[in-house]
Amino acid sequence: MIPIFSITLETVYSGLLTPGCAKQYHRIYVTKEVPARKYMYHHEVLEGQQQESDLKSVDIRWRIVGGTKIPIQDAPYQVLHGKYCGAALIAPEWVITAAHCNPKETHVYAGSTHRSLTIGYLICAHFIHPMWNVTDRQHSHDYDYQLVLLENPIPVSSVARPIAIGNVGDVVPGTMVSITGWGHLAFKKSKMQDLLQRIYVPIIATEDCKTIAHNSYNFMTVRMFCAGYIDGSKDSCQGDSGGPVVVNGKLIGLVSFGIGCATPNKPGVYANVPFVRPWIRKVTGLPL
Repeated sequence: MIPIFSITLETVYSGLLTPGCAKQYHRIYVTKEVPARKYMYHHEVLEGQQQESDLKSVDIRWRIVGGTKIPIQDAPYQVLHGKYCGAALIAPEWVITAAHCNPKETHVYAGSTHRSLTIGYLICAHFIHPMWNVTDRQHSHDYDYQLVLLENPIPVSSVARPIAIGNVGDVVPGTMVSITGWGHLAFKKSKMQDLLQRIYVPIIATEDCKTIAHNSYNFMTVRMFCAGYIDGSKDSCQGDSGGPVVVNGKLIGLVSFGIGCATPNKPGVYANVPFVRPWIRKVTGLPL
């Protein structure tokens, strides 16, 4: 059995003490070295290319809920945290997902359009945001962030490429965002899909979202934003949790929670990633 040890960073975290993980911890916490970035981010590869090439071709037979199937090359930052949560690759050895996704998962899976063919990478440690679940229950999805350190970096290629984090100013009502995942097609009536899916939905103004007749929306914070269609035609669903929300090739959100899936007048709620950039930088040491 692989031994466990703890490290301290405002909160106690635990991780695997394999040779590879020990090397990662030493680099991050002792030498504080940050490897030079020798790869291109997703948005840098997209520059000069048509980013929304499939917007005009939506096949509702292949959907998160109301979306289209895509090859992993179109969203190479998309990975799995375990086999039942989405996540985003932000550096070859760092992944971000939702805090409510299982912090005891042992592997991140990446590199294939097919969920069943993704390759597993051992997790060294999970870093849950220290404010997760410390507020009252009305804010149970506040600070829904989890960083994951890998034993070995995921090789950067056309099927696995880190995504840069956007800016707070990118979260603008009306902006169309991309959401990807292998999640269910319907709430409690389906199963995880094998082919990667994508939808495009608009961001909804927080003040409008708070007027929706459900308590979950009344207690939204600045670390959340709503996105979706009022008619419920498109949405993320079970199994998409922690998955990336992207605009202009940059990460701005993570799938956090919703009321059912694609339910009319119940848009999805997403964790605002740019808002916690300082915390991500502090944990990872990345020059974000």
